Amino acid sequence: MRATINGKWVTDRESLHTLLRTKLCLSEDCGRNLDAVYDALTTPGKDRILIIKNEALLTQRLGDYAERFLRMLEDAAESGHVKLLRK
Repeated sequence: MRATINGKWVTDRESLHTLLRTKLCLSEDCGRNLDAVYDALTTPGKDRILIIKNEALLTQRLGDYAERFLRMLEDAAESGHVKLLRK
């Protein structure tokens, strides 16, 4: 699966998690927190390519939470189930 997370579409934490749920086809029972997203991303058999666009805007709008989100994506990429691209 290939998904683009664009900072233009994110205005707050809630919109980030809504976007992640939609773009990554996360189940309704997936928690709206970074630990739950990490668990979903690193599930074997569900390899994903994530493209991050407008990262500066994402960071501007979410501050520390954006930094934690991006760090979580990097950790997920180390699992081998996620390929992270930044544009």
